[in-house]
Amino acid sequence: MTTTADPRAARAHLGEVARGSALTFAGAVVSTVATFALVIVVTRNVEPEAAGRFFAATAVFVMALAAAGLGSDTGLARFVLRADGSAQVRGLVRTAALPVLVVTTALALLLGLWVPGMRVLVWALPFAAAADLSLAALRAHATFRSTVLIDRIVRPGVQLLLVVLVLAWGRSGAALAVAWAAGYVVSALLAMRALHRHLPGGLDVIGAVGADSSRAFWSFTWPRAVARIAQVAIQKLDIVLVAALLGTAEAAAYTVATRFVVFGQLANQAVSSVVQPRFTLILTEDADDRTTLNRVFGTTTCWSMLLAWPVYACVAAAPSAYLAWFGDGYASTENTVVVLVMVAGMLVAVASGPVDTLLLMSGRSGRSLANTLLALAVDVGLCLLLVPMVGIAGAALAWVASVVLRTILAGVQLHADLELRADLRGLALPAALPLVCVAVPLLALDRVVGLGAVSWLAASAGALACYAGAVWRWRVRLGVDVALQALTRRRRPVMVP
Repeated sequence: MTTTADPRAARAHLGEVARGSALTFAGAVVSTVATFALVIVVTRNVEPEAAGRFFAATAVFVMALAAAGLGSDTGLARFVLRADGSAQVRGLVRTAALPVLVVTTALALLLGLWVPGMRVLVWALPFAAAADLSLAALRAHATFRSTVLIDRIVRPGVQLLLVVLVLAWGRSGAALAVAWAAGYVVSALLAMRALHRHLPGGLDVIGAVGADSSRAFWSFTWPRAVARIAQVAIQKLDIVLVAALLGTAEAAAYTVATRFVVFGQLANQAVSSVVQPRFTLILTEDADDRTTLNRVFGTTTCWSMLLAWPVYACVAAAPSAYLAWFGDGYASTENTVVVLVMVAGMLVAVASGPVDTLLLMSGRSGRSLANTLLALAVDVGLCLLLVPMVGIAGAALAWVASVVLRTILAGVQLHADLELRADLRGLALPAALPLVCVAVPLLALDRVVGLGAVSWLAASAGALACYAGAVWRWRVRLGVDVALQALTRRRRPVMVP
């Protein structure tokens, strides 16, 4: 990304983002590969109807987990670095923990009573909520190692292993769901132990947080709680709606066709989760420092594009070859349309940058809530309208419309409130390189020889190697040199309460 100045404050923040993102991205790669492998294992060994029921049930579980979290992860990210001492930090964690665990238990009971198909999963919901809360408290201290090891490596690895063992034992259905849910028990035990070790005195010491602080925490957090539910609903509800409107076999096909999205999202999430406390520090240290804010936002957007866009370029260039990984019958024309629609939406979403993260860290959780609810309404409305008319492609169109609308709204609000500027010229190069170095060669090769699942993977590896060379060539313009310098220098300790 081209810049005429290189403020030391911006470089310091970007260095911390680079270090944290590198670790988080590595864990996200492992998590995504394990999740992708789990989908392949299920679709290749279970009938489409049973696979669809499994994917729909796990989607409901993830939405329930989002609801149970009450937005406490974002609240902790905003308030922990503002806390006055470790005692107040413990108080904040306690302030978040009690409502989360109560709501989680109640939600698990309600789902178990009202949704018979969820009974084999809901027992793990309190464990999952405890794990998420503990790891969120650690991330709020700008500490990401535990999240990477526990939530990105151990949990998905255990889930994949247990699902493989269940299938090898000749079981499916309820046993498959129980095996998947058991991974959250392991992650909960490890996460709570990590938090206990990180906080001086552990959680056995009563933390002091006044009524005003508690009120401020939940005043900010409750809109985020609703927004988080809506956000996860946007990500998962389309699978449930497809299952309800078209059947579980179509839900399995839709899951397969959209599974690649997580490969690009892992880069975006790795950067946005690490830059979250950085935005808090920038806005706390000097609320009027728009130069540093714009520089950090623009450069991290560039990094997300450099990591995510080539993944989507590989899939868009040969969608049939990608779909072939899931077995015969999934490489259909309808699934190909879904892939291309989702690629277009994700390119726009990644290029918009961490707009919602910045909106939240600037204290505008109410606006984030309004944006997300509107996007959810658009998603559900268009799904109900389009899915019966055009099938699963309609669900993809609805999802893309909702995601793009949400990012546009957040971008406009940030421009008005924080004078955030979109550096379109600076994003031209990170947009062009994946298209020229990856998409065009793979598309040409697919048209000439016809790529299969394995040959597509090999050709993608070659194209990505050339792409990496191009990124190295323009590393200064892309801001990659800042990340490389940060990763090769000895890290200075981060001051936290």
